[in-house]
Amino acid sequence: MIAADVAPGPIPPTDWAYSSEAGSKYPYDRDAAARTLDQAGWKINPQTGLRNRDGRDFSLALVTADAYPYRQVAQSISAQLRQIGVEVRVDPVPASVLVGRYVLGRSYQMALVAFDNGPDPDQYSLWHSGAPKDSLNFASPLVPRQALIDKDLEDGRTATDRRSRAAAYSDFQDLMQDAAPAIFLFEPHYAYLVSNRVRGLRTNAVIEPVDRFQHVAEWYVATRGL
Repeated sequence: MIAADVAPGPIPPTDWAYSSEAGSKYPYDRDAAARTLDQAGWKINPQTGLRNRDGRDFSLALVTADAYPYRQVAQSISAQLRQIGVEVRVDPVPASVLVGRYVLGRSYQMALVAFDNGPDPDQYSLWHSGAPKDSLNFASPLVPRQALIDKDLEDGRTATDRRSRAAAYSDFQDLMQDAAPAIFLFEPHYAYLVSNRVRGLRTNAVIEPVDRFQHVAEWYVATRGL
C-alpha cells in the first residue's frame, strides 16, 4: 500500500512554488475524456469494449520498472483507461533497462517514471530544450509553447527573490497543463515510526529518506536521575 497526494503538475503540492490554480485547471473527468475521444473519431466497439478508429484499436504499451510500487501503479493506470475503452499493456522491466533502453533512448509509447527533483522547484534539466539530451530530459520542439516554458525555467532559476521565482514557476505550471508533455500522477509520502519516548522531533519536509534525521541533534529521551 502506498500513501500519496495527487500531484497534477510538475511541481508537487507540498512545494512552496506549487500553483493550486494551475493544478486545478483540468480536474479528473472520465465523461469528458470519453466525449473527447468520441469527437476525435475513436468510437467504442461493442464487441471488444475498446475504442476503434479506421479499423485500428486504441491500444498502447506502458513500460515501467518491475518493482513496487511502479508495477502496481501501472496496473491501476491500465484499469482506469480500460474504463473509457483504451487498452494499456503493462510491460515491466528492470529499472536499469527502463532508463537506459527506453527513457534515454526515447523508445516508448508510454513510460511510467519517478522524479526526485530535490527541495528546489528548478526543473531546467527535465523540461528545458537547452538541457543535455543524454539526460532525463523531455523537452521537445513538438511541445506547444516550448519557448515560453524555457523562458519560465530560465527566470525561475536566475531570480534571486522567492516572489519572482514563484511567478515564473506559476506560469510554467500553467503552460505545462496546456502542453501536456507528460501526465503527472502523485507525490508519495514517507512514513516512519518513532517511539513516543523520543522528544524534540520536527515534522519537517522529507525529500530523501535521510531528511528525517535533519534535526537529529535536537532529539532526546528523558531519563531518571541516579
